[in-house]
Amino acid sequence: MTQHIFIKTGILLFVIIFIVGCLHSTHIGQPLMTVPHPGKYQLVYYTPPQEFPLHSMATVDGREFLVTEGVVLPSAQSLYLLTHWKVFNDETVLDVGTGSGVQAVFAADKARKIVATDIDPVAVKIARLNAKRNGVDNIIDVRQGDLFAPINKDEKFDVILFNIDYPHSEATLGLWKVHERFFAEVKNHLERGGRIYYQSGRIDNVTHINAMVSKNGMSIVSMRMDAALEVDRQPIVYLIKRNLDMEVKANVQGG
Repeated sequence: MTQHIFIKTGILLFVIIFIVGCLHSTHIGQPLMTVPHPGKYQLVYYTPPQEFPLHSMATVDGREFLVTEGVVLPSAQSLYLLTHWKVFNDETVLDVGTGSGVQAVFAADKARKIVATDIDPVAVKIARLNAKRNGVDNIIDVRQGDLFAPINKDEKFDVILFNIDYPHSEATLGLWKVHERFFAEVKNHLERGGRIYYQSGRIDNVTHINAMVSKNGMSIVSMRMDAALEVDRQPIVYLIKRNLDMEVKANVQGG
């Protein structure tokens, strides 16, 4: 009788281990490569997991991000932006051009409210999926629309993130129109003292970016660029604020 119980228990344990192993193996694919970059987060690309065979997958410090065709996986550039923005406890965040949702998911560590927008309906579905899989869909409100179109007129944010493709050749100069519209509207959605983390690339673009910023009553407070990413379109992260906010701060400190 005792031997029979031991056999049944052994079979049951084997079944449990097998099921757990199968669940684990379908949860994530096999690692393809670790992407080198100078940021503080580890980026690894994986083969598609069995449960999402038509998706590509990446992990950022172990957090999983799925994408389908047409939506860009987290890249060295997106992690460069991720490394160089700051969000403090209970702040509100707007992530413009969220894509896979990687910026929004990490902002949820501290922000009390995040709105993530994308013009692509597929990207919106993907960002919602990734927010849910990372357990932060209760904080992140993903909306479809062009730039600020999904944002209410009275909605304002402490932090606005922008990571949309930028001109990097003669053939892509038309992308400036999107960036110009962003800077024309962004100040209307900043809380008093709010800040923008804007990523573009190529040192040759700095003059044009500074002109767009200045034209709309703002200033570049700081820029961050690493030579290690020179071959990857030279991404640069800009910290931008409204001139009015900086003047008020200077007056308070001077008083």
